[in-house]
Amino acid sequence: MEYVLKKMMWENNNELFIMKKSYVLTIKSEDRPGLLHLITGIIERRLLKIKSLSLAPTDVSFITLISIELNATEKEITLLALKLENLIEVLQVEVKLYDQALCLRATYFKLDKALLDKAQFSVLNKYGAVIVNWSSESFLAAKYGSDASILNLYNELDGPHLLGFIQTGLITDTDLIGEEESSVISRLAA
Repeated sequence: MEYVLKKMMWENNNELFIMKKSYVLTIKSEDRPGLLHLITGIIERRLLKIKSLSLAPTDVSFITLISIELNATEKEITLLALKLENLIEVLQVEVKLYDQALCLRATYFKLDKALLDKAQFSVLNKYGAVIVNWSSESFLAAKYGSDASILNLYNELDGPHLLGFIQTGLITDTDLIGEEESSVISRLAA
């Protein structure tokens, strides 16, 4: 009996490990204080780890766009999307596999000015990074791109001249307003 239970537990854990994939949730919602806390609470209660989260206002006055990257099984992400769509303020939830979505990030590299004298400085041009700020001992370079291109640049710059690194949350390519949503927004605006 104990062997069967252990085997079932191992198979279930192994199955969950294999089936977990990286997903991107794009949530279009009304701009309401506390909504982000509510959404992250729903995700945390399901014991899903958020890898990246960003919220930004859109050009439509009352709509915000929330992008969340997380690892989950297909069942977990489906149930989560259905739960989030039931929130009154949420207009739409879009789910994509991370690999199938256009996912970009903005990153900043704080670099020692001594790097300017090195051949390594040409790496910034190679990867399309631009210098955005200067200080007495360092400068700040910015790069906008995919995880792979950012990782390649990071690996090239890694060393004593790299003083700091930070990246923003995920930015995904999504339609702000689809045909069916535009009629809803028109009705709400009237």
